[in-house]
Amino acid sequence: MDAACRRCKADLSLLVAVEETRASELVRSAEAIMANDGDAALQHAETAHHLRADRDSWRRLATAHLLRRDFERALTCRAAAL
Repeated sequence: MDAACRRCKADLSLLVAVEETRASELVRSAEAIMANDGDAALQHAETAHHLRADRDSWRRLATAHLLRRDFERALTCRAAAL
């Protein structure tokens, strides 16, 4: 992927790196969810969410909280994802 703005040629390599890290954290969160590991799922989901919050990160947070049986936070995150 080209890490320069097509219009102004600004170096976007840091933004690309952040997005790649975020995507990796979302994958790790999904893997932890599949392994029924709520603590690891939450850790990875929170990291992704801090890098850039969106529907996917809110949903992963909600699922991780469900696995940890923190239903109040799960509901709050689910509502934010809508």
